Amino acid sequence: MFPGQFMLVSSSIHALLLLCNGMVPSLSQGSALLKRVRYCKSCKAYIKGFDHHCPAFGNCIGQNNYVLFMILLAGFLTTEASYIFCSSQFSRGSQILGGTLFETDLAGSLVVSTLLFSLLQVIWQGVFFTWHLYCICFNIRTDEWINWKKYPEFQFVIQSQPGESFARVMFKNPYDNGYLQNVKEFLSVNG
Repeated sequence: MFPGQFMLVSSSIHALLLLCNGMVPSLSQGSALLKRVRYCKSCKAYIKGFDHHCPAFGNCIGQNNYVLFMILLAGFLTTEASYIFCSSQFSRGSQILGGTLFETDLAGSLVVSTLLFSLLQVIWQGVFFTWHLYCICFNIRTDEWINWKKYPEFQFVIQSQPGESFARVMFKNPYDNGYLQNVKEFLSVNG
């Protein structure tokens, strides 16, 4: 079983079909065990605390490996930022960036190209890391943010006013307990 994978044993086929569609209204309200269990179409598994399926790792990021994922992402950012710093210092010291195209040798071209690649990596991973910090602070998962209309616990219905033809559905996060409590919950192993 993958980290965070959740085995579901249910006598109700209807409840299983609801889970497959990502909707867990009757089960999640009554059972803490099934709280925030989502179905991953890529892994074909139920994942507790499902955030997203990571194609780079070929694995789901969920409750049991989310902290490790964040540590790994921070490690990538630190390593690539260190490489950018060191290679820019090397480039300055050896006059690679100041020379013409013909003066730059193969080593210089390699340094410049990997410097640019690392810079692009740091940019997108920085945005990705910032997104996940936001999700941690507000105790929401990427899947829940994108697909909130599929999950009834995130829907707040505002009844129609006289003269309006329909009720509005607004987003409401029932899991947000304030920054400090949300970070504590994220860091707790047993979640």
